[in-house]
Amino acid sequence: MVRLVSATIVSKFLLLIASSSLVAVVTLSSAQAHPQQRTDLPTIGTAAGGTMSIERERLIGDYFMRQLRAQAPMVEDPVLREYLTDLGNRLVLHSPNVRFPFTFFWIRDPNINAFAFLGGYVGVHTGLIEHAQDESELASVLAHEVAHVTQRHIARNMERMQASTPVSIAQIIGGLVLAMANPQLGMAVMTGSMAGIQQRQINYTRQFELEADRFGMNALAAAGFDPHGAPRFFSRLAAQYRYSTQVPQYLVTHPLPESRIADTRSRADNLGGRSLPPSLDFELAKARVAIRYSNTPARDNLLNMQAEERRLTGSRSHQHRIDGARYAQALALFALERYQEADEIIQSLYDSDPMNLFYIDTITDIWLAQERYQEAVDFLTRAYMRRPNNQVVTLNLAYAANHARDFDLAVKILNDYIIRNREDRVAYELLHEAHQKSGNAVSMHEAMAELHILRGLFEMAIEELHHAFSKTPESRELARQRIQGRIEQVRRLSNERERVLNL
Repeated sequence: MVRLVSATIVSKFLLLIASSSLVAVVTLSSAQAHPQQRTDLPTIGTAAGGTMSIERERLIGDYFMRQLRAQAPMVEDPVLREYLTDLGNRLVLHSPNVRFPFTFFWIRDPNINAFAFLGGYVGVHTGLIEHAQDESELASVLAHEVAHVTQRHIARNMERMQASTPVSIAQIIGGLVLAMANPQLGMAVMTGSMAGIQQRQINYTRQFELEADRFGMNALAAAGFDPHGAPRFFSRLAAQYRYSTQVPQYLVTHPLPESRIADTRSRADNLGGRSLPPSLDFELAKARVAIRYSNTPARDNLLNMQAEERRLTGSRSHQHRIDGARYAQALALFALERYQEADEIIQSLYDSDPMNLFYIDTITDIWLAQERYQEAVDFLTRAYMRRPNNQVVTLNLAYAANHARDFDLAVKILNDYIIRNREDRVAYELLHEAHQKSGNAVSMHEAMAELHILRGLFEMAIEELHHAFSKTPESRELARQRIQGRIEQVRRLSNERERVLNL
């Protein structure tokens, strides 16, 4: 398990670096004092790129993501990851100036927050979906962050920052890692490096926020969401924390003065609001986060969700919300090791929607807990035949195959899957487990090396590859050449990273 660090410090530090403001910590009071700005802003984002090439932006983003994998409390949950990726890519599809594939990921943190970084990386705190009331509200925040990337706001702020101070990219991201290990020291390093340039960023940042609103809301509407999700979420958030001395980090880096909320409401009216039925996947994702990634005891969750189901059943609420409450009960019962009761609920839900990945994943967990290993393998094999290489089905099948000690099956499907998903940490962990339990030492070291590479631990990866090389018989010359070639690739990757970060 990834060690959890101080949520508040990590949140502040991530957003100090990765949000649209990058280094401008703007307070609500200063934002509210700013006069009304024009809303028909020109497209200023695409002109950026004086010193930050697209390739360098991609490489820096790649390095940042490796550091997050190594240090941050990331949620490596295939079902939630697939939901967030599908939601985010619907918005990317309708966004202009997309230069590279986007990567969407969860951070386990109850604070209301989302952030973007160079290279198309967008992180979402689990607290955001817990506070969003419908899918359009969640999508509105994602659309805003996608716009920051496509309009190159982060790259442009990075250029301005480097022009104003000698701090390097490596020092910035190194400070992030330091803050995760030692919050007080890390924040001291960063504030000491950047204190002199914050005020000059404020007006620049306000312009970025308005532009991200404009492009984000256009993408939101084009993707079929309700554009009123943005002003609805922003208004509720601003009202909730208007008189609070401790506001969520999202409001620190994305201030919400009344003028901005009014502007988003006007834009939504012009784009045309729409009444959408509740999204089942949103309800299931929200339930999964609440049960598995919050600090509420499972018994309390069960009682709360039982009461929620009774309340919804007696009203005219859509069936999707009732199913979400029932799904949450199944997860809570599973956490309480009441597997038979959990199975009865999830089977009923599955029968009404047999292609639903949330239900397939939870059936797997319950059956493996009941030691019904072969049943789980057979069930997932049928699902795999319908949807080969789907991440939820594939990873669950590999997980079940490892439990059933069918390591050949696990290795085969994981190797096929990794060809298309080379940055899936869960896949490599399952592959490592399969090789370890089957006694394949060479492949075990290779899988561990790939895990180290994903975390930016290149020297440790090379050490694992050397172990793999030394355990490969000389008679297997092609295998030895392949391992040696991978060692050279990792060295080049490490050298290229250092060159780019220290420019």
